[in-house]
Amino acid sequence: MENTQSPRARPGIKALAEATGYSIATVSKALNGSPMVAPATKALIHRAAAEIGYRANARGMALRTGRTCQAAVLMPVTAARDYEWDGVEYTQILSGISQALEGSDYRMSVHVVRNVEDGCEAARRVIDEGLADGLIFSGIRADDPRIDLLVESRFPFVSLGRCRKPLDYAHVDIDNEWAAHAATARLIAGGHRRIALVNPLRHLSYAEDRVDGFMRAFREAGLSPSDDLIAEGDLSTQFGRESALGLLDAARPPTAFVCSNESTTLGVLSGLGSRGRRIGVDVDVVAYDDINVSAYFTPPITTFYQPIEILGRTLGEFLLRRMAGEDAQTLKQVFRPTLIERQPDNLGGRLEQPA
Repeated sequence: MENTQSPRARPGIKALAEATGYSIATVSKALNGSPMVAPATKALIHRAAAEIGYRANARGMALRTGRTCQAAVLMPVTAARDYEWDGVEYTQILSGISQALEGSDYRMSVHVVRNVEDGCEAARRVIDEGLADGLIFSGIRADDPRIDLLVESRFPFVSLGRCRKPLDYAHVDIDNEWAAHAATARLIAGGHRRIALVNPLRHLSYAEDRVDGFMRAFREAGLSPSDDLIAEGDLSTQFGRESALGLLDAARPPTAFVCSNESTTLGVLSGLGSRGRRIGVDVDVVAYDDINVSAYFTPPITTFYQPIEILGRTLGEFLLRRMAGEDAQTLKQVFRPTLIERQPDNLGGRLEQPA
């Protein structure tokens, strides 16, 4: 028999106000992430919304408020062929952002971009065509035109990373200068003097930060920096392997490596293995890790670890607050990764130390 009953209507904001005992105005502000509503009240209202099955009518809200209820994310995808690590880390970022948006009126829209110029054009489309109410992006250049555009436009955004300009904007970042300094200083303290840095291309802001930290560690130790052992590239596994092989052929090869991500570290370990160099015996490696892959390397290596999902969640939380009108000045967080010691990284008497 055909069911002629009309589908049950979803509870509206009035029903949610009645269920929580708060006014419609307070409920609306809470759902929109307004800083005027206490966090405990927001949490209570979001729980009640989930329990009664409340869902905002995005189209009606857009007509009433001019908001799209879309949070745009620019997702970089390399144009290079056979790039082994493409997208691995970014899925964790997207996961964190989606967790932050859960329970809000906002949905994430992903815009794939190939390079910073493509990203700048995508950001301009988002603003000019009203495709979203806020924007998240990464791969920050030392002089990044996207940040210039968005700051000038006063459009809500949060960047994963910081440019080298003194601009005021919401951001989430790793203290890359500190991490490179800490890794290099650790190896210097262990007796190493010829240390290689496997780094991103210098146009990226965090690449310059890592070089700054690497060089500072040598200066503070009163040593000449091994700046002839800095390799720069696309951070692929192949780049890591080729860098290790090339650096080992130097007149004064490195006795230790500082690697900027898991992909390059895997390549470096491959290159060292092919030359018969044993980790913790002939050479030491310290890596930066954000998805904990290094725990499964053989042998496991010392890592500065920062879960990337936490970065993604913070990006999403900051964007909600920025779109609700909070000042960018209060939406800045720089994480320092945690040292996970898996090797002593101590040259000791294993190798003859250069004078």
